Amino acid sequence: MVGQDLHQHQQLVDASKWILKKALQTIKGGVRIAEVGRLIETEAKNSGYKVIRNLTGHGIGRKLHEEPSEIANYYDRFNTTRFKENSVVAVETFISTNSTMANTLPDGWTLVGNKGGFVVQHEHTLVVTDDQPIILTHLNGIWE
Repeated sequence: MVGQDLHQHQQLVDASKWILKKALQTIKGGVRIAEVGRLIETEAKNSGYKVIRNLTGHGIGRKLHEEPSEIANYYDRFNTTRFKENSVVAVETFISTNSTMANTLPDGWTLVGNKGGFVVQHEHTLVVTDDQPIILTHLNGIWE
């Protein structure tokens, strides 16, 4: 949030941060990506929010978006992919007050929710290990 919280959305911001932190604590080699999505979606619903289903985290390597190509914020029972130890991924929360999909405006850049409201996004890039992940972007200060 920039400046004063005029619309009283600090709770939404805090929920997104907390959900990301909780999700990262569950990631290690062998964990199903869908289970992390289930956790994000469940925690969002329990906090009174929704998730944006068409924006996801992803793998990072020589290109910005690599395999796994989708680390969804919801449970996808068809996604049997597991986190691989020593891989680098970006895990992103897209937590919303009303919308479940993001639509791109004609400028090709601006995203708006399909049902209006407000959306908060947080992310961290991490190395997947056999224990707790190594958070490469921990200095971004989102938990401070």
